[in-house]
Amino acid sequence: MLREGLHKIAHGDRSTRSPGSHYISQMHYRAACFAITLLACSGCAQWGGRVLEDNHTAFNTAVSDSMDSQMLLNVVRLSHDAPTQWMTVSAINVNTSVSVGVNGAATIPSSGIVSGAVGGASNFVYTPNITYIPRQGEQLARELMSPIPVASIESLVSSSWPISWVMFLTCEQVQGVSSFDVTRGFGVTVRDARFGRLMQLLDELQAKELVSLSLSSMPVTWNLTPIAASQVTLDAIVDAKADRATLRPLADGTYDYVSIEHTPVLTGYPGIETDPAGTELLTMLELPMVAGSSRMVSVESPVPGNRVGVRTRSLSALLRLMSFGVDRTAHDPGPDPDMDSPRELWSRLASGANAGADLSSHVNGVFRVHRGESVPSTACVKVFYRGEWYWIDTNDQTSKQVFALMRDLFDLQVKNDAQQTPVLTIPVG
Repeated sequence: MLREGLHKIAHGDRSTRSPGSHYISQMHYRAACFAITLLACSGCAQWGGRVLEDNHTAFNTAVSDSMDSQMLLNVVRLSHDAPTQWMTVSAINVNTSVSVGVNGAATIPSSGIVSGAVGGASNFVYTPNITYIPRQGEQLARELMSPIPVASIESLVSSSWPISWVMFLTCEQVQGVSSFDVTRGFGVTVRDARFGRLMQLLDELQAKELVSLSLSSMPVTWNLTPIAASQVTLDAIVDAKADRATLRPLADGTYDYVSIEHTPVLTGYPGIETDPAGTELLTMLELPMVAGSSRMVSVESPVPGNRVGVRTRSLSALLRLMSFGVDRTAHDPGPDPDMDSPRELWSRLASGANAGADLSSHVNGVFRVHRGESVPSTACVKVFYRGEWYWIDTNDQTSKQVFALMRDLFDLQVKNDAQQTPVLTIPVG
């Protein structure tokens, strides 16, 4: 075959070799090897491109699925009163091995240009290695246990999540309207029936495009009492300018310290003041009965003026809330058919759920995690824990959306220790 042919050409047949043919034969041998090497290298380059093209999506999906499983596993752990554990992806590398087999015949004329047919097989094996680093310590604990920033609420709404869904999950109180406490020992305890009505009003007004939550530039006054004119020195003016602020003169000769800030605002559009749902919302939130924007701030009690005071729960409390949606036993019958959607839950709250009532048994109407000895093909996220499978069904649209919202919120709240994203390394040639 090819190897024999090359050997004969290189070393010659003693019966036919002529003087000076040794040099020519060696040249032909090198030319043939060069041609075969080009074929192998060409295959390697094409393979590298295919790895990059075909497997980028596969690696992306693998990391995403891993993070989904981690989130679900920690929700399941909390349902068993077990502690959570978090990991982060540090790097993704690909180890490769290449083997090439060549067979065929070639004709090498005196010109040195190889012609003929070469056949063979190439085998490329790549092994992706994903490196995970355990997350623990004070920084992670603070991120999980600190109140969710109001700016994160705005970010979720701006990314198309309904205002009611975001506020229901993240807010313990909006102005003077309390929602519910989440405590493992006491369940999900209702504090104010008006909270359900608030969710209904937000849904109705958002559908009519009469209300929105967004990040907006607006003037913010920082001083609680007017600043005396004697304190407005040249140094104070220069310092204010360096902070992108200004000392605004008032009619009585005093000053306000004002800056333009990007801040979350709840906006009521023209027509909200005449819409029945709009007037009910403005009254409930103790806002002026006119269209306009109200700044959202993290405070305990209502603040006078165009401000909406919001007290948020922590990410840990939100995970605890979701843990009430895990089935208590295998083959659990599931949620009450009259309470299997967010709107039905708002209605239940608004229609008179008494203060102190426990809603934990109804959480699975909004977010449900199944459990059993085996996992069905319809599971979109699944984990194995303590001898059983837990999963979210792909046909359960509400649970999938709440889970995705939770993933977004986790990414907003929890920072990477190294402050850098994972690096994916793939050989391409």
